[in-house]
Amino acid sequence: MMDFCMHAAFLLVGASASMSGMDDIRYGRDIRPILSDRCFLCHGPDRAQQQAGLRLDSFEAATAIRPDGAAVVPGDPSSSLIWQRITSTHADEVMPPSDSGKTPLTDEERRLVRIWIEQGAEYERHWSLVPLSVPQVPGIEDPWIRNEVDRFVFQTLQERNLRPNADADRATLARRVYLDLTGLAPTPSEIDRFISNTDPDAYEQLVERLMTEEPYASRHAERLATPWLDLARYADTSGIHMDAGRTIWPYRDWVLDAYLTNMPFDEFVVQQLAGDLLPDRTSAQLIASGFNRCHVTTDEGGSIDEEARFEYAVERTNTLGNVFLGLTVSCAQCHDHKYDPLTMEDYYGILAFFNNNEEPGLYTQSPDPNRALEPNFTITTGADQARIDALTSALRSLEVERDRPDPLEDERIADFEDGLRGDDWSWTVPPVLTAVSSAGSGLEIQADGSVLATSPAPVDDDYTIILETDRTDLRAIALEVLRHESLPGGRVGRAANGNGVLSGITVEVVSRADPTVRRPVPLSWAWADVEQQNADFRVVNALRPDDGRVWAIDGHQSPDDRIAMFLSEAPFGFEDGSIVIVTLGFHSPYAHHSFGNVRIQLAEVPTDVLTRLPTARTNWYIAGPFTPGTAEASYDTAFGPEAAGPLDFVASYEGRKWRHAPLVLEGQAVGLAEGVGAEYVAREFHSPTPRTVELSLGSDDGILVYLDGELVHENRIDRGVAPDQDSISIDLPAGRSTFVMKIVNTGGPAAMYYREEPSADALAPDMLAWLLPSEAADRLDERARIAWRTSHSPRWLELTSSIDAKNTELEGVRSGLPMTMVMNERAEVRPTFVMMRGLYDAADEARPVTRAIPAVLGSLDVQGVPSRIDLARWLVGDENPLTARVTANRIWAMFFGEGLAETVEDFGFQGSWPSHPELLDWLAVGFRDGGWNVRELIRTIVLSSTYRQASDEIGPGDPSLYARYPRQRLTAEQIRDQALHVSGLLVERLGGPSVKPYQPDGLWTEVAMPQSNTRVFERGEGEALWRRSLYTYWKRAAPHPAMLTLDAPTREYCATRRLTTNTPLQALVLWNDEQLVEAARATAARVLSETPEGMRIVDLYRRCTGGEPSEEIASLMHASLVDFTERYRGDAEAARSLVGIGESEVPEGLSVDELAAWTMLANAVLSSDAAIVKD
Repeated sequence: MMDFCMHAAFLLVGASASMSGMDDIRYGRDIRPILSDRCFLCHGPDRAQQQAGLRLDSFEAATAIRPDGAAVVPGDPSSSLIWQRITSTHADEVMPPSDSGKTPLTDEERRLVRIWIEQGAEYERHWSLVPLSVPQVPGIEDPWIRNEVDRFVFQTLQERNLRPNADADRATLARRVYLDLTGLAPTPSEIDRFISNTDPDAYEQLVERLMTEEPYASRHAERLATPWLDLARYADTSGIHMDAGRTIWPYRDWVLDAYLTNMPFDEFVVQQLAGDLLPDRTSAQLIASGFNRCHVTTDEGGSIDEEARFEYAVERTNTLGNVFLGLTVSCAQCHDHKYDPLTMEDYYGILAFFNNNEEPGLYTQSPDPNRALEPNFTITTGADQARIDALTSALRSLEVERDRPDPLEDERIADFEDGLRGDDWSWTVPPVLTAVSSAGSGLEIQADGSVLATSPAPVDDDYTIILETDRTDLRAIALEVLRHESLPGGRVGRAANGNGVLSGITVEVVSRADPTVRRPVPLSWAWADVEQQNADFRVVNALRPDDGRVWAIDGHQSPDDRIAMFLSEAPFGFEDGSIVIVTLGFHSPYAHHSFGNVRIQLAEVPTDVLTRLPTARTNWYIAGPFTPGTAEASYDTAFGPEAAGPLDFVASYEGRKWRHAPLVLEGQAVGLAEGVGAEYVAREFHSPTPRTVELSLGSDDGILVYLDGELVHENRIDRGVAPDQDSISIDLPAGRSTFVMKIVNTGGPAAMYYREEPSADALAPDMLAWLLPSEAADRLDERARIAWRTSHSPRWLELTSSIDAKNTELEGVRSGLPMTMVMNERAEVRPTFVMMRGLYDAADEARPVTRAIPAVLGSLDVQGVPSRIDLARWLVGDENPLTARVTANRIWAMFFGEGLAETVEDFGFQGSWPSHPELLDWLAVGFRDGGWNVRELIRTIVLSSTYRQASDEIGPGDPSLYARYPRQRLTAEQIRDQALHVSGLLVERLGGPSVKPYQPDGLWTEVAMPQSNTRVFERGEGEALWRRSLYTYWKRAAPHPAMLTLDAPTREYCATRRLTTNTPLQALVLWNDEQLVEAARATAARVLSETPEGMRIVDLYRRCTGGEPSEEIASLMHASLVDFTERYRGDAEAARSLVGIGESEVPEGLSVDELAAWTMLANAVLSSDAAIVKD
């Protein structure tokens, strides 16, 4: 850490010195770097290390009166102790001391300190900690300026009497933006197409295509994913000691998909830090939580479990600080930070968020290199993933086609909806006179006509709500269950999880003119927008308040409003006005599950609408088996469940009762009890009007059907079950009917089959949304539209059928799938303490910490114990000034090689002052307030003139001023991928398991423990050899050697940026690596096969570099080709050996010696500066 900090400080000192000609001294830019580097180690925020009780990192402390004077006396350098000490010539007085390891201040640095004190010694908050606000955009006008980025850059150049470069030529610009946005260079034809496009916005079109159109969109995602995986320390092995293999590549694929879909960065952050905790989390969100599992783990025998687990939490804390805060929080693990305002309490407050994962510290060793370390989650992988990807893609295409707007359909739907409601259907919210709770709950009448429960929920309750109405002929009652911020989680129910359960609803009407006239209002039918699916929770259950069945509204899974519609058996309402008494019962095994906020509306129902309401049904129930001994007795004996009347869940029939049968599904054969005997299967119908229902039945063996106790069908037969064996009609009366099937088994297996023929007259249930009160109708409109299309649109039906078939096929593939590593929060929060010296077993129990953000950044505004969700949302909230700045800076660095703040990893006191602070803030604010749109931020950068400049050096100047585009060497992955792309070998497929391309034999064995499951490298075959480098299997102890040589990180820890080196080994890799030599051979073969002889040198150069060779280069290439040709014509064995490198096939019909010569030339060009450097 010290080496790094001193290095960063050196850079800062240089930055300060560069301001020597300016007297506009700023503490943050000019003074703090000097003090931080020379003074803060002993006189900074680390309380334990402050010497002489002196602190210089705040105005109050530095100007405090001490016995020997103040360290800083604003306006008076000569009276300031700091000035006296830094200018002293006495060895025992000069600061920093000679034995401190710090160099004395230079004359220029002393001058800056003196001027700063003379100007008042103003301290300012560190630039990165200042709240984000929109800076003023310079009002400069110049033809060079294309967008606001250019205004900031141009102003800085203008202040230094500099002008920016002109635009790069079109070929150079095309290659630059292709490489930056997709990671792959353009082909000559792609460059030519761009050059020939004369549209004024040709470049803008190109940028848009590279980010949004395939195959470029997938390439763009792969390009963006690579630096993120460096940050996430993604790898395929555990690291240290055994370096065992493990499966976490689905997390990498989640990152790819997030970039492919341009997921907002705030969601990107929240899902990775807390995907496992999100309400109603998806599989993808759970996989995203693998971000916190990518770190090194151990299975080393003798390791201490608690120590390892603590180190995992430490690593997650450090990674969060590096990636999202841009702060070296790790420096506060063992002591208060030496430079930044971060205490140990701050550090362990963050660590407390990550100290509660349900995981071991020491993992067991396993021979399985594809194991997913617990906690884990089953996902797709391997060949299955490829199939799933293809099916998913086909599904998406079908869904896009099905869901495309159809104006004619929309017009027909509007006509249908208008015709359905007509003029006679309208809802009213009757005034609520009183609302009373039987359990004494507070019920408050709201302005919108709803009734809100305002006290803690009792175990059971009844709400009696008394309404007043003048309307008559009422038939429909709408019960709305509404969200409210005062309820748990802002949901609809009073249970702690936000759910609610209704056991019954009863209605009574009282004459307003004569209150002695009262009539019950029996309810005969019900419908609801949501019925919880995990048990017997249908809304029709509430029609019988006394039988134990309930309607559950799934409020814990979704916070949306709910609505149920009930139908009375007959119209109600007195001519002189009515008092309507509605009682809602909440009596169930689910304590405290009453509704929190309800509203009741009433409506008449026209007869033509009544006839179109769909029949409501209960779930299925089974009673039996009954085993009288013979098949004949099984047919002839009335065991009791067939009796008339509603299903009686209390009655016992020879010791057997009706029980819920969730496995009985319509349209499927359902197995029943084996052996001779009978079993009853029943449900209740609730029909708004008399109607006939057509049924298709099947049975193993015979079947008898009863409707309200009357035998309506009998088939005594021996057979196996099959669909549609018996077709019958049943006539339902208005109201409730009990439908019972008696399945008689004459021996062996038993089964039944049931299917209703759809009614041509009844509305699909989801279409009832159009009959609801307006708010609910609007909320459920899309469901109704889909239901209409399902019933009336042949196009929709055909495409939906195709979608269903694809879905069936997709589900068939999803079997026997592997797993990935995820987070899993413990139910009980593990206590966290400050750990002295950062040791796992040195908890200072006098210093407990709670989950919190660093105090310098504020506090979390949450109730109760904060979760990782709260932390993640704060990171991307308006209150945090760092994440937007850090991310915008990092994205800028992707395109310019360095960030606007050069130390992308350190936005603390030791970090560099931004070259253009206002530009950085403008980008950060736009990024945050623009919906965290990564693609839009990138678009803003690459469309600027600053980005489009030529890289030619036209005069002296600091590269960070952006008077020219900074040339950059390609990354390790880009160099390899470009060679594969140019050669035509690159296999492009998004995602999938990691692959093992060429690498030297025996390398893994050299570094592996004998029992490691990654001791032996097994090279991949076929396409695995030519995938993009992103998918290369990453072994931490021995990463891919070519990419490691070209500065790829080991990913043992979070890598915030890659430093570019220049070594002889890199040249050897470019010339001799098997992958690159094979790519050169394949490139040569393409040139020989596709290009006329006189154009081959130019064509080869263009393929590899995107530009035209100069006469000098073309001459050198020709001379080299002659030499190579002579060599290989004289050494056939060497030629065969060269062209035989790699597994790809050598095209037939090519001369071996000629191919060998061109291979050498292609290798030279692919290794040249023109190929591996981005201009």
